[in-house]
Amino acid sequence: MINNKNKIGDELLPRTGSALYNMNHPDEIIRLKILKKYKRLNKYLVIPLYRLRIMPLLGFGRIFLILTSIGRKTGKKCRTPLEYHWIDGIMTIFSGRGENSGWLKNIRANPDSVWVRHGFHTFPARVKFMSNENDKLKIIRWYVTKHSKSAKMLFGWNNKIDGPESSDFSKLLNTVTIIQLFQKENKNQIL
Repeated sequence: MINNKNKIGDELLPRTGSALYNMNHPDEIIRLKILKKYKRLNKYLVIPLYRLRIMPLLGFGRIFLILTSIGRKTGKKCRTPLEYHWIDGIMTIFSGRGENSGWLKNIRANPDSVWVRHGFHTFPARVKFMSNENDKLKIIRWYVTKHSKSAKMLFGWNNKIDGPESSDFSKLLNTVTIIQLFQKENKNQIL
């Protein structure tokens, strides 16, 4: 008889049913439905409340930022709300869809035209893409240790059966792109 607990613990992350799994779902119809839901939520709720300075007043400026980039196709400003974390004093964001995210493609196309708004602060940003697998693994382990509830929702992390040192993060590392944001020295650029 197969122990169901071991079967679940041995499954690669992201697990079926998690937000990251659904955003990268093999079935294109399901994936597009999930992405459309997130886009509507961002466009009609998160971004307007952030721009009206309501979200920062409620404390969401400590969790979410608005990343503004220039569209690679349209040339227009594109605003995307993203979860961020201060890891070793560096503002770090994750692309759950990896290189398929529109905002990430915009950053790659126009790396010098990126602004960050977190809380009531806005600054032009310099972007650094994490490419070293060991550095990415260190950040993922930090995330599951410090934010296990968010990790459960995002990619199916289970504290009872998963361990930061023993879990296989290989699929997750190939799925997620990790970006570090630094404030540019030149403050002449204004959002």
